[in-house]
Amino acid sequence: MNKESHVGELLSGYVDSELTQQDSQRVRLHIEGCPTCTHDLEEIKLLRSNMGAARLSHVDDDIWRETMDDASVKATRGIGWLLLVGAALVAAGFVVYEVLTNFASWGLMEKLIVGGLYGGGLLLFVSVLRQRLIERKKDRYKDVEI
Repeated sequence: MNKESHVGELLSGYVDSELTQQDSQRVRLHIEGCPTCTHDLEEIKLLRSNMGAARLSHVDDDIWRETMDDASVKATRGIGWLLLVGAALVAAGFVVYEVLTNFASWGLMEKLIVGGLYGGGLLLFVSVLRQRLIERKKDRYKDVEI
């Protein structure tokens, strides 16, 4: 059998039942007479089985959930975010203060750069916030616990 007639590019879709009926039948008929593609199909099935059984962690899901929901973890995470956001706001405020107090001494390019940074950041924030609010209404998984 020549290389062009092999169905290797369709095998993954075949295993996942994503092929059309015609392509699925083509693969089924081909693997009956092609040991190479039959071997590749078995390897894909074994890989899929191994990936399905793989775990990212050896920690039990309940223990992991308890660890992540621990009060000290939540507190340190909250403090970390508070410090990060606070520092970013202070830095942004300092730049605004510098712009307002020394605005006359700034060149046009500096004004455009700072204006672009703040304007772009504000537009991105509003865009993401708007999208999240829209998606929140339709999110089927918002109440799913991981």
